[in-house]
Amino acid sequence: MTCSHFGQCGGCALLDLPYEEQVARKRAKLQQTLSEFWTGDIPVTVTDDPKNFRNKVELGFCHQVKWRPDYDKKDPANKTRPLEFENALGFKLKGRWDRAVDITECVLFNDKLIPLLNAIRAWAKAENLDYYDQRKHTGVLRHLMVREGKNTGEEIVVLFVTDDFNEKTFVQAVQSVLPQANIMAAVNTGLADTAAPESLRVLKGKDHIFEKIFLTDASGKTEREVVFQLSPQSFFQTNTLTAQKMYSRVRRVVKALAPKRIYDLYGGAGSFSLSCADLCEKSICVESVAPAIYNGIENANLNGVSNVQFFCSKVEDFVKQHPIERKDALIILDPPRGGMHPKAAKAVAESGVERVLYISCNPVTLAADLKILTPHYDILQVEAFDFFPHSEHIETFVQMKLK
Repeated sequence: MTCSHFGQCGGCALLDLPYEEQVARKRAKLQQTLSEFWTGDIPVTVTDDPKNFRNKVELGFCHQVKWRPDYDKKDPANKTRPLEFENALGFKLKGRWDRAVDITECVLFNDKLIPLLNAIRAWAKAENLDYYDQRKHTGVLRHLMVREGKNTGEEIVVLFVTDDFNEKTFVQAVQSVLPQANIMAAVNTGLADTAAPESLRVLKGKDHIFEKIFLTDASGKTEREVVFQLSPQSFFQTNTLTAQKMYSRVRRVVKALAPKRIYDLYGGAGSFSLSCADLCEKSICVESVAPAIYNGIENANLNGVSNVQFFCSKVEDFVKQHPIERKDALIILDPPRGGMHPKAAKAVAESGVERVLYISCNPVTLAADLKILTPHYDILQVEAFDFFPHSEHIETFVQMKLK
């Protein structure tokens, strides 16, 4: 698998390696990182097709200085030569926050991405709209978000701008490639280079899409289907098809343990709670990001789930105010890249709950948390899921049992 932008584009880091070598490299690095706690084998569930696997991309519009291939900083003439500028729409240049790669191909998203970008480039040129300059903080066009439901086929396109633009012609440009897409506009005038809107409005269709995950038993037979309503800002794993393998795996473990109560800590929008709601009497989902809680409540209602209770709270505050009840309980941990707050990790370590399942997106912080947890818990199994082909990232699932 190749891409002409590899080495410059920040979207991929390992694309020059065959996929099997990428997985082997990440497995070895994970085993080294966790060697203090686990010396056994770490099986990796791979992405079946490591091309076009992402369900969401966020791209930047950049008005930037054109880098001349013949530039010589020792040449005195370059001190007086006028700067040339160019427009780029794509992922950020590797290691740079102020420059984008004007992508003409991509292996990460679906095959409609490049035709869509070409249509938007042509539209922006026809409308004489300025791309955003990261250093001067000028320009109208700032970010483009594209999201699709891998299991539903639904699509949403969001244009992030700093000012007004011709909405009708933008909709026409998008529809020329994605005729069924929902289309939105978002205003972002802040200085931070993030696709965080101050306001959102629908230009066509609705303000969300639906996605499904199919949860399977060990034989591969679907035993539960969960529907998610996703707004532009909703958190959802970017690799739907591999994520549903992980949710299915966690569900099978939960089913075997048969807890009455699940503590879903750092639960986000309740993906694990909703996946396992039929396997317990009650699931308590704790998440500090309010929009994720709102999404979780909406999705619980959408799936007819009434036994998941959502708490908008930092986990370290929740465990202080609501001590964990150990009897017939199971703890599921899915913290962000920064790992657990030490007070939360200490509370889980000392909870006395028989089994703990830890899902981690960062092996380094996982190892730091295991230092707190393993004096009280034995590790039964470690496995990994490769959600992010062509990158250094990998998801880890650790099963623990009280000593």
